[in-house]
Amino acid sequence: MACRSSITRLLVLVAIVFAAVAGVVAPASAHAMLKSSNPENGSTVTEPLSSIQLVFSEDVPSVGTTVAVVGSDGVPVTDGDPQVTGATVTQRLKPGLAGGEYTIAYRVVSDGHPMAAELHFTLRTPEAAAAAPVGSAAPAASLPSAGAAAAAASVGGPDTGVPGVLLVVGAAVVALGGVILVAGRKRPATSRPDTNPAA
Repeated sequence: MACRSSITRLLVLVAIVFAAVAGVVAPASAHAMLKSSNPENGSTVTEPLSSIQLVFSEDVPSVGTTVAVVGSDGVPVTDGDPQVTGATVTQRLKPGLAGGEYTIAYRVVSDGHPMAAELHFTLRTPEAAAAAPVGSAAPAASLPSAGAAAAAASVGGPDTGVPGVLLVVGAAVVALGGVILVAGRKRPATSRPDTNPAA
């Protein structure tokens, strides 16, 4: 009976630990996600573009937020640092952008975890539209240039590591499981009555 009571108490303790950790990990995993962008990913812009905007699901800090915009030739076209207002990140662009394909590589920090991704858009200036033959097939989507890949790498990649608190909980559960197993095996041997008749 004492052994069963010990095992029951250990199981209750494991349940309490899991409940407490779930309450901590759940809010921490709710990172800021990109809700919208201007220009939109994969869109074609026909008006002059002086800046781009990124809108996230929650406020992001200005510290650690970086934005790189590069053309198909790998040349950066950003002008200054990004401006962060709540959940909106605005990045100015250099004036007089030429038509072509552009890549937006951004990096933000949410709940201490860096997150990064890329967006793509095409800028079609009046000069480029006039030069394009009527009825010509739309150009096939091209892969990001080496310059765009380098810019994205400098911005940083998304955090894919397992939160340290989960590792701690896993170790604790394994340790408690070992204790339960050992306690279950170390049950006191039941005494048997002496069946030998008295001499």
